[in-house]
Amino acid sequence: MNFLTELRRRNVIRMAGLYLITAWLLVQVAETLLPIFATPDWVLRALVILLALGFVPTLIFSWVFELTPEGLKRDDEVAPEQSIAPRTAKRMDRLILLGLAAVVAVVAADRFWPRSEPVASAPTAADDAVDPAKPAVNAASIAVLPFADLSPAGDQGYFSDGMAEEILNALVKVKGLQVASRTSSFGFKGQEALGVPAIAGKLEVRHILEGSVRRAGDTLRITAQLIDAASDRHLWSETFDRPLTAENVFAIQDEIARAIVAALVESLGLEHVGSVAPAQPTANLTAYDLYLQARAMFQARRDFAEADRLLAEALAQDPAFAKAWELRAAVQMMMDEYGGSELDPAEIYRIATGYAEKALALDPRSALALASIANMSGLASRNLDQPADWATIIADLERAIEIDPHNSNAMNWLGIAFGLVGESERALAMFQRCSVVDPALAPCRENEVDVLWALGRPEQARARFADNLSRGLVTENYTNFAVLAHFEERTTFLFALNQPLWLPGWQRGDEVYDAFRNPDTDHPALLGDLRNFLSERTSKKAYLGSILIPLGGYELRPFPLVMWGPEFARYRKSEEFKRLIEQGRVLAYWQAHGFPPQCRAAGAGGFACD
Repeated sequence: MNFLTELRRRNVIRMAGLYLITAWLLVQVAETLLPIFATPDWVLRALVILLALGFVPTLIFSWVFELTPEGLKRDDEVAPEQSIAPRTAKRMDRLILLGLAAVVAVVAADRFWPRSEPVASAPTAADDAVDPAKPAVNAASIAVLPFADLSPAGDQGYFSDGMAEEILNALVKVKGLQVASRTSSFGFKGQEALGVPAIAGKLEVRHILEGSVRRAGDTLRITAQLIDAASDRHLWSETFDRPLTAENVFAIQDEIARAIVAALVESLGLEHVGSVAPAQPTANLTAYDLYLQARAMFQARRDFAEADRLLAEALAQDPAFAKAWELRAAVQMMMDEYGGSELDPAEIYRIATGYAEKALALDPRSALALASIANMSGLASRNLDQPADWATIIADLERAIEIDPHNSNAMNWLGIAFGLVGESERALAMFQRCSVVDPALAPCRENEVDVLWALGRPEQARARFADNLSRGLVTENYTNFAVLAHFEERTTFLFALNQPLWLPGWQRGDEVYDAFRNPDTDHPALLGDLRNFLSERTSKKAYLGSILIPLGGYELRPFPLVMWGPEFARYRKSEEFKRLIEQGRVLAYWQAHGFPPQCRAAGAGGFACD
């Protein structure tokens, strides 16, 4: 008896066919049902791998064993006259035929069954390449990736980033074009290995602009290419070789922006809006170069003192450089929050306001300058350094956003202003809008957690916090300890407590955790020990108020968003809170515009809050 005959007798060949048919059908069913339950992609991959690994063992099992009326037995233990292998073979043949019929039905349904296609704006021939299983992406959407620095010394990253950012700012002007924010698209710097389709998918855009900059001596070479991510097809590409002058830098930005708009208008039918040329903020190349270096530091929230020095040099080169003035104002303001200045906050705000006013004198539509002045007024009022008109602060921030609808910093500051005056729903709406405009800006997403908690939506607050963590959008500056304590996230609570801006080195973290688990109980001894511990530290008290005020440290200033949470309920009955509301002119705002839901007028010109 030859080997092939033995395979047939033992039904090994039939088992192989039946296994493959069954495995294929299982994969088809899994591909259909698993996405309905939002199952991770690895589940389907694991199923395919398990089915593949099981093929050979199944055939070996079929060779070694035979199914008999008495159960499984080794094949060599079954006498030929007692074998029911022929009957088993007939059953397997029927199952194989049924399986093949099912395969034919599935293939026919997939080939001929009508299906609804996702609707995308301004469809093109390239739309056929889009996976219909994925949510439709707006065809009129684009992300500008940071340009690669190909300069010989590799030290022109700030310049190549600046080139890409100015082109992005120009494309924002195109009516009907959805442009991914700078923070979101620049977050993929150094991740080019992902590939254009993958990056576009994560940014939820249809088109990608990428390029490179080579700056050597007095020459400049810039390459740029526009890619349709759905088909991974180049729509436009160009190389620019120019002498290095300020005029040529802005001329190239203009040419690239115009070429991209022309390509998109042709393929998508967008409304042409005329010139989208970037404004030429200065004719001095040295000043512009210094400004770009400082802007890179500001965007990274680092080296503010050095950024301020570079901007001072830029303004010495061109005193009429409005963008340098507005950025210098914002840098001063960030120094107070992030450190880097020995000046008193009031003096910082005075200097920064002067810089912003110079920017507005040169450019009345400077959104960053307008927003910076408004935010500094709010900070001074919160610190009780200088009373402010909150209606004016809010109006100025809204005006800045009207001028620059992509100004996520202004949106964040406006949300905080709404939070301070108790308008938490408006604050939430603003942070959510900010997260849409700039999905990778951590402050807006972190502040959304605080507002959701203050509004009594702990589950949503926890979900947003977890989502922020998974996306890498939580900074060491931020933790909502009340949320962690509420959900008994003790380990996370203690880990956060040890971060640099909170209580590193404090060896009684469990006591702080227990205090937050029992916010209605007094903790005078713990508070006293914490005060002694912190008297020898240099941590900024602006952050520590979120920990100490719920324990009774009412002399500190609260962060506006968290002070409406349940752990601050006793603080809201205190004289310190009353002084903050009255001297900070929040009460005046309420009296003119209405009290928030948790507060009400009480007595002669007074108020009370729950």
